[in-house]
Formats: sequence, C-alpha cells, structure tokens
Amino acid sequence: MRYLIGAEGKQQFLKEPLGTAIVVDVLRASSTIVAALWAGAKEVIPVEDADEALALGKKMGAVLVGERDGVKLEGFDYNNSPSEMLAAEVKDKTVVMTTSNGVKVMVEGGVIGSTLNAGAVAEHIMSLDRTYLLASNPLRSVEDLNAAFLIELMSLLLSSGRFTYEVERYVQDDPQCRELLDGIRHSPAGEKVARLGHGDDVDMICTAVNRFPIVPVYRNGSIKL
Repeated sequence: MRYLIGAEGKQQFLKEPLGTAIVVDVLRASSTIVAALWAGAKEVIPVEDADEALALGKKMGAVLVGERDGVKLEGFDYNNSPSEMLAAEVKDKTVVMTTSNGVKVMVEGGVIGSTLNAGAVAEHIMSLDRTYLLASNPLRSVEDLNAAFLIELMSLLLSSGRFTYEVERYVQDDPQCRELLDGIRHSPAGEKVARLGHGDDVDMICTAVNRFPIVPVYRNGSIKL
C-alpha cells in the first residue's frame, strides 16, 4: 500500500503501477463524481483544461461541471458539488467535469474514492494491492489523507469478517473515525468550501459515510460504474 500525492504522484504511479489506484479528492471532485453517478449519470468525463471541457461538453450536449478555486466557472451548469449533482437532472446523461485538482490525478483503472462510497470501495479493494492517489498535499490540507485512512480502516474491518452494516456502525461510533471526519470538516479546504457557501457539501461528506455504495472506475477517459 502506498500514498502518492498530486500530479507528481500520478507520474510516479504511471512509472511504477503497483496495485489498484484509488483516486481521492474528497473535497470535492471524487465526492461529486460519486453523487453524479448515484443520481443516474451515464458517465463522468474528467478534463483538465477548462476551455477544452467547455467545448467538449457543448459538442456532446453534456451536463457541464466546472470549478476553479472553489468557484463555479462561467459557462458551466454546476459547481463541483455533490449536493448540486443530487438535485440536478443528470439521469442517463454524460457529465463533463473540470476541477482544480481531482481531474489531474486520474489514471487508467483508477477507483474513485470518497467518504460517500467508502464502504463500497473498501470492500472492492480489501483483497487487492493498492495505491492511494491523493489530490491534495497532506502538509497543506489533510482531507484526502483522512478519507484514504477511513477507506483503509473500513477495508481492514471488512477483511476481519465484519459485515458492511457493522463497519458503518463502527465508523459512526469510533472516536478515531470521528476524528478523521472532523479533520476533513476543519481542514483548510473544508473551511474554505464552507466559507464559499457550500457547507452542505462539507456536512454531507463528513456525515454520510457510504451513503452511496458504488464503485466508479476511470477507463478510456470516462468514469462509469
């Protein structure tokens, strides 16, 4: 098991692709992807360049999700927000998405991980070698590392023979797990997202552990179930 960070970590993984990659940008790209697919989106196409994303989305007639520094991009339909995805009309539609960090760490076969699908990801990876690709540097903001720790802990508990509902209850009650989730909420990124008016996203990400038990995977430029 490894933890790699940002674009440099992605390049390291591509040179040494050990195990299954779990892509984590809990605030908020991976959470938004999970919410969009849970809400019925056909696929999510992540694009690094905003202009390319806008052009592609318009060409495809897709739902456009775009954000830089936490703020919705002009010309896009939605911010990088799981709450907005749940309320949006995305069923059977393609979502084209560009964000500040999360789209930069996508790798072929990468599993999209968030607190929102932590149990499903944990069950999927528990018998696999794995590498966590974290969008944010833990020296600056710990939210992605905390989310990865939570997934890893749930995987270990499931491997010990516990049922998913037991693990979910454990996470709700365990002080260490609460500390991880509170760390996401009070991280610099979490507080910034809340200041920008998206406290509902932070609340969901920090309370709705495994509410959306799906395993999105990035393949051939698209994220699907």
